[in-house]
Amino acid sequence: REFIVSDGSQFLFFWDRDTLEVKRKVQVTRFDGRPQGQLNELEFMDGLVCCNIWHVDEIICVDPSSGKSVWEYDMRSLWPSNKRGSSENV
Repeated sequence: REFIVSDGSQFLFFWDRDTLEVKRKVQVTRFDGRPQGQLNELEFMDGLVCCNIWHVDEIICVDPSSGKSVWEYDMRSLWPSNKRGSSENV
């Protein structure tokens, strides 16, 4: 059992649930192989870690063993940016 933690970088950290020590970390990469930083709001779902990308309308779900993206979702059409007002509303 582990806590999965992001510091907003391109890494996911896996902490021991009792000691909170870092057991391992993986670099998150997109389909095209580039590292993806700004990881935010992590959810563990069906064996994958799903991450909101800070200030971008995208969610990616990654394999927690490799850090490689398995699913990538573009959410721009759900709430067009011209209807949001503040740039903080993403």
